[in-house]
Amino acid sequence: MRFLFLAVFSILIPILTVSGYTFTDTTGRFFEGDILSVDGDQVQLLRHSDGNRFTLSRSVFSAKNQADFDNWKASAQDLRYGLRDGELIRALPRQLRVDLVWSPGKLPHYEVARAAQANGPWEVLPNPTPEFHLYSDYIGEAGLQYFYRVRNVRLSKAGQVVDSGDWSDVVDAVSLPFERNGFVSEVQEAAVRFYFEEAHPVSGLSQEGAPGWGDTSAVGSTGMGMANIIVGVHRGFVTREQGVALALKMLRFLDQKTEKQAGAFAHWMDGETGAARKFGSNGTAADLVETSFLIQGALLLREYFNGSSADEHEIGAIATRLAAEVQWPQFMVDQPTGPVMMWHWDSVVGPGELPIRGFHEGMMPYILGIGSQTYPIPAKSFYTGWYHPQHQLGTTRTDFGIEHGLGRGIGWPLFFAHYSHIGFDPHAISYEAKTYFEHFVDATKVHEAYARSRASEFKGYDTVWGLAASTSPDGYKAHRPGKDDSGTIATTAALSSMPYLPEAVLNCMETMYLDYGSRIWGCYGFYNAFNPTRDWVGEKYIGIELGPIAPMIENHRSGLLWRLFMQAPEVQRALERLRATDATR
Repeated sequence: MRFLFLAVFSILIPILTVSGYTFTDTTGRFFEGDILSVDGDQVQLLRHSDGNRFTLSRSVFSAKNQADFDNWKASAQDLRYGLRDGELIRALPRQLRVDLVWSPGKLPHYEVARAAQANGPWEVLPNPTPEFHLYSDYIGEAGLQYFYRVRNVRLSKAGQVVDSGDWSDVVDAVSLPFERNGFVSEVQEAAVRFYFEEAHPVSGLSQEGAPGWGDTSAVGSTGMGMANIIVGVHRGFVTREQGVALALKMLRFLDQKTEKQAGAFAHWMDGETGAARKFGSNGTAADLVETSFLIQGALLLREYFNGSSADEHEIGAIATRLAAEVQWPQFMVDQPTGPVMMWHWDSVVGPGELPIRGFHEGMMPYILGIGSQTYPIPAKSFYTGWYHPQHQLGTTRTDFGIEHGLGRGIGWPLFFAHYSHIGFDPHAISYEAKTYFEHFVDATKVHEAYARSRASEFKGYDTVWGLAASTSPDGYKAHRPGKDDSGTIATTAALSSMPYLPEAVLNCMETMYLDYGSRIWGCYGFYNAFNPTRDWVGEKYIGIELGPIAPMIENHRSGLLWRLFMQAPEVQRALERLRATDATR
């Protein structure tokens, strides 16, 4: 069979990755791998050659490795970023920078001042995102102590202070040395902050983006925000109580307040009232792909927050109900080649005209629809719809010496490998004798090689790479390799691809931070996109593009989101039905 659903690999307990060690045991045998955790006499390791993870006693390793284990443990740091009881402002020591977080004020903007001494003199720092009550001071050097104070202000359109509150108390911190592996956690932490700090105050839903989108919440971004809640709790950036509180706030609002059609949500909604908002030519129609990303996130919350408390029980109950209420068959239409799902549905006009056919980011509606207990769609629709027989899912071709076979052309935007695969493990499905995971590895290699091939045209392409949907100097575009490329690098593209090509992604991440950090790093991590050739930076965060970064990094580090989602009954039913259908084809 050209398509095959596989048994998912048994994926792992929560672990922490550090890249690039040679481990030698006391008999002289050695292998390349990563340190995943150090707990007393036990170490968890990842072997590069086959991806196996296992736990061993420290005592079987060489003296050098013993030192590696000690250094790794010493480099771990507390990354809980929020204010403590009684604090109004806090300075956070971070690698080559100092981050600030403070209590929000009533005026719409903030001004940040820095000094080398506690009593000044003070310098007001440039701030491209004065709307946020967080700030990241990229210093670019370790071991420097600075003092900070913040005041709440109103800025004119010209950036002048027209109203202000008092300066805050003075806080200080010392910038830390750069250490690549610890920085991976800082990238995750920065992204997770967005989904807590920019959550709508009424609904808890995630914004379409910030700054600039106001009360507009996005369904897909909210689903990814749910996955970020899990990463935040799992990594200790926030407490479990904080994660439960935000998850429950989101789910209750979605369950009780939001406008739905056939159990599905519009692309955009008002974060305060839950009313659908118009999105492009589709107006307020239900968006099935974005809804599927939301349900993916809700099921992840249910599987993770499975404790005995009443709040965690309620999370599970609402998540199950939201998934069960989506009327997937309403989006199904019969075509000459068989049933196919449509992207949109409106209660007045019915299904829209855009079919959900592979290959792109939209596989998730088929998985959830086929696995639904209340409103299932036929399993054969995966093959007649997503796996559409007229154009298949791709043709095998070779670019830059790399054979790849999903999609068409040189390559596709890398978010195709992220959005439906925050939860759905790409090891579990294959096409043309390769798992999706292997196809995604190939695609990521193509992106890296393609960038190098155009390094003489686009500044930075020799060391940084990755094309996906993002802002650009020419507007918002879904960038991909090819003639229409303009040199705009989407920061999510490489970072969210860490499971597929970890060493290359780590190299890209490090270069973006060390060489470009003063321009492209902000309080929620790397800004949306940058174009070194045109000296342009998109100083915004877009929820659906920031959203995959921390979860996909976590899938590389521990497989946590993949394990949680694949154990969900809805997904297990889908796999069983797909395997049964595949066996009869």
